[in-house]
Amino acid sequence: MKFFDELKRRNVVKETLAYLVVAWVLLQVASIMLPIFDAPDWVLKTITFTLIVGLPIWIFFSWTYQVTTEGFKKTSKISEEQSTNKATYKRLNIIIIIALCIAITIAVFDLQRTSAHNNSANDLALNNSIAVLPFTDMSPNKDQEYLSDGIADYILNQLCKFPELTVIASTSAFSFKDKDVDIKTIGNELDVNNILEGSVLKNETEIIIMVRLTNAKNGTILLSESYTDNIKNYVGLQSRIALDIAKKIESKLSNRSEQLLDSKKIDPIAFESFLKGRSHFVNGPLNMIPGEMFTAKKYFEAAIVQDSTFSEAHAYLALAYFNLADWALPRIEKAQIANALDSAKHLSIKAVLLDSLNSGAHLAMGSYYFHQFQWIEAEKEKRKAVTLNPGGLDEKFSLASFLGLFGQTDEALKLDKEAIRIDPLDVKSKGYYLRDLYRARKFDEAIRISYIVHNEKPNNPAPYQFLYLSYFAKKQYKETAFALAKFFELSGDSINSSFLKSGDLKSGIIKIIQHKYDPLPIEQKSPSLMAWMYTLLEEKDSTFKYLNLHIKKGLPQISYISQPNFDFLRNDPRYIEIYEASGLKAYHNYKLKEQSKDPL
Repeated sequence: MKFFDELKRRNVVKETLAYLVVAWVLLQVASIMLPIFDAPDWVLKTITFTLIVGLPIWIFFSWTYQVTTEGFKKTSKISEEQSTNKATYKRLNIIIIIALCIAITIAVFDLQRTSAHNNSANDLALNNSIAVLPFTDMSPNKDQEYLSDGIADYILNQLCKFPELTVIASTSAFSFKDKDVDIKTIGNELDVNNILEGSVLKNETEIIIMVRLTNAKNGTILLSESYTDNIKNYVGLQSRIALDIAKKIESKLSNRSEQLLDSKKIDPIAFESFLKGRSHFVNGPLNMIPGEMFTAKKYFEAAIVQDSTFSEAHAYLALAYFNLADWALPRIEKAQIANALDSAKHLSIKAVLLDSLNSGAHLAMGSYYFHQFQWIEAEKEKRKAVTLNPGGLDEKFSLASFLGLFGQTDEALKLDKEAIRIDPLDVKSKGYYLRDLYRARKFDEAIRISYIVHNEKPNNPAPYQFLYLSYFAKKQYKETAFALAKFFELSGDSINSSFLKSGDLKSGIIKIIQHKYDPLPIEQKSPSLMAWMYTLLEEKDSTFKYLNLHIKKGLPQISYISQPNFDFLRNDPRYIEIYEASGLKAYHNYKLKEQSKDPL
């Protein structure tokens, strides 16, 4: 009690309270005024940091000194009667009351300002939103649908480069193809304000692209135009159309956005081959069909033969090779896998050299560095791709996948939500979101969303992959077995599914390993798949055996050890060795150092 009496005598509590209230007022004023003068972010951070550092100094000062009618004096030299005089209390009470009144006034003003800004931002986002529907094939034989769809998709991708616009992805927009649905209904389902329709007619010498931009809310036609150009120039024509549409929706476009639109000439035949390849391409193991990837590869190769300076064709051929090496080629085909990786690396570098402003080229370079265990450079390249194409789905998903894998799950989930906003009708987007909920260890939410996605697409195996993993993380092993059995069933593997239908997870996994993998020589087994299987048994020695193969063979899937199903290994010294050997510790230290530069 003596200590608290002394605090009261020295006015420490009231003076500290006065400091906190005044500091809060200063920060509120600064947060409102500094943006008006375009002050850099570090100014507010410096003020905040200074006030935080100043608090213990102020408390020490309050304990050591007091204000008297004769000025500052050491408390130890002041009598108790002087220390607790009513005038001092009154002054402090007045300071606190005035500061609180100012604080409340600022808080009310800021709340109104923020609310108005958010409403304005939401209105702007809606007004600047657009969905590009598949264009109509006007060819006499109706045999150029791939071209009309491809041109619509290409214009959509060009529009994605404008950060001022919200562009709905083609997967959702194209779901209305050949359906008799009015513009207003489409606008409501996709939650967009503008709808672009079009048609394409190509002959031997020229191409005609007709477009109509309509306000989905009131039916007003904002743009109705026919564009005609020489067949050799139609790639550039699409960029011109995208720019005209963007300007109709948002008059204040940044010069940077216009500069990012493709200006390089591309051979039209090569461009058509590229469009065919893109229609078969899926990046990553989720929803990938190996046969489709081989088809995509064939068209990308043709595009490069037809135009050796086509950067994006080089980039996507590189990505196709990376996917083939990682997921599609049988593990026994070592020479093919090595050749695929070698080709992918050379193509990635060539793509950037051909066009450093192409987002696909930086996606490919991100994969290149990922396969080199150069995690820092991989992140930089993936971020660069998003910067160059802010509305691109491939770019968002690629960066989200990387960030979620490397522990930056808040940002990953934010990117996933942005992707769902621009691709609301595609279940694949929600599959990526499930993946990152699992990586963020939000298992209950992942389970809830898995069932929602299943109800939307009952025959899609993707939600069950993260359903069984989330149940496993919660140690609900019977539910894990049933969900994994369903995953195998929907993936077309009825034998593996049958081993798990009893609900006995451990017994089922052992049977799968004995039946499918034990008969194979070790060089034919996928180290990633085997390590994954043994995590479900929580068998350390076998898991480490296959993780060490990742290091030996330079497999980038070693980065998966950060996922929850590998948590049981974390206290084992062998985990630390692998963590260091893979460069993951160096990356983690780099991120910590990066964060330490920010005092907050």
